[in-house]
Amino acid sequence: MGLSSSLYSGVTGLVNLGNAMQVMGDNIANINTTGFKGARTTFQDIMAQTINTARGSSQIGRGSAMSDVSSIFSQGSFESTASPTDLAIAGNGFFEVTDPKIENSKYFTRAGQFTVDQKGYMVNPAGLRVQGWQMQTQPDGTEEVVGSIHSIQIDNSSPPVATNLATVAVNLDSRVSSPISAATLEDDWTSTSGKAAGTLTPNIHYEYKTTLTVYDSLGNTHDLTVYFDRTANEREWEFLVTINPQDDRSAAAGTPQAGMLMKGCISFTPQGQIDAIYGAPGDKTSLVQRYNNGAWENATYGNHNYPQLVGFFMPPTGTIDPTTNQDVSAQIMELNFGANATVDRTTTPPTITKWNTEAITTTQYANRSNTTFYDQNGFGPGFLESLSVNTEGVISGHYSNGRIISLAQLVLARFNSPTDLGKAGGSLFVETTTSGAPITGQPRTNGLGSIASNALEQSTVDLSTEFVRLITTQRAFQANSRLITTTDDMLNELIAMKR
Repeated sequence: MGLSSSLYSGVTGLVNLGNAMQVMGDNIANINTTGFKGARTTFQDIMAQTINTARGSSQIGRGSAMSDVSSIFSQGSFESTASPTDLAIAGNGFFEVTDPKIENSKYFTRAGQFTVDQKGYMVNPAGLRVQGWQMQTQPDGTEEVVGSIHSIQIDNSSPPVATNLATVAVNLDSRVSSPISAATLEDDWTSTSGKAAGTLTPNIHYEYKTTLTVYDSLGNTHDLTVYFDRTANEREWEFLVTINPQDDRSAAAGTPQAGMLMKGCISFTPQGQIDAIYGAPGDKTSLVQRYNNGAWENATYGNHNYPQLVGFFMPPTGTIDPTTNQDVSAQIMELNFGANATVDRTTTPPTITKWNTEAITTTQYANRSNTTFYDQNGFGPGFLESLSVNTEGVISGHYSNGRIISLAQLVLARFNSPTDLGKAGGSLFVETTTSGAPITGQPRTNGLGSIASNALEQSTVDLSTEFVRLITTQRAFQANSRLITTTDDMLNELIAMKR
């Protein structure tokens, strides 16, 4: 009968509108939940009942049904915070996290309220570990991701890095017209005539010296000193690179030669720029010499095409490294005076065809001798002081030894149908069959958004919109309840007909 059907139509309205009210209640309850995506309900009518009428077949509706409850994955506004590990995604994508207690678990979230736990893992408030790639510094100095996606773990300490490149730029006074000493710097270094071997006196043995600190593989510091003296040739200076003889652990230890690392000459153009760097005074075809474990030999040239010296800050082991043909305890350092060589390595020994002056370089100007620049790429041990995250999701550690190291890069995931993701609680989503598999990649690639540090994405719930929906839902619920009470009155009238 039609009256009974109208009762059930009203019931469907009450049930569906009650569920809609629950969705709105969930939205309003999570208005301050980080990364929350508000949901909305949509309704559809139920298959109609066919009846016969004067014009033929007609249909009467049988109520409503809830067709969908879908999350709205719009961009939420950002809230600024004081923590550099509070992260927000500007654009598409989800952070990927995993539960260490559940093997192969995988969750996705827009809530980037992350911290570092006692084991160094980056985690969310529930202890789920953030996923990404480890980063390593390549031989050319670039930093790249390596390996597969795994839990990001922050190193609390920075190991020492041995110096393999030192830069020294000085100005040598062009007004000095003759050698300070008639002997070479090497001969003066080894001489014991009125002095101890391994010592040089200013204005007696050399014109100028400069010193910089370098690091060995254990993080110990050593003074690298470069002495300069004019030669008898026009616009030519001799140099000798040394360390403290007590730091020398090579075969020369304990001998007058202890502490010497490299010797050579620098000639300048009439304009005061480097013309060539070579071994013997007046012979620009000769190669720079280095003292290697007790004997002089031609210097090799490193990746940057600077001459390389060999230092032994630890005793030789007798084991040869096949990549360098040096003892494994040898520390090989490139020395840059501000000019790199064009090297023809097809000859034996290699031929230097040209020297290319750099922006920061050694000069010979009519000014007093002074050091204009020095630097080296070694570091002592350090401890983590702070973290930073850039827009590409690269997490960098700032350490007490001055190093800034790229430690890891966050992975982002996107889905072809994010509205079909399953909610797992805790602002987490899980992959479903209808959402499709996650498409992972680095931030700002493959359609993925960028990372904002010191920020959290706010809820996408709009309170004014929810209140409007609340009013319309309430009125619709009241109308459906009136339908049921009115139908009840009609049934009472029907029953009363028997009296």
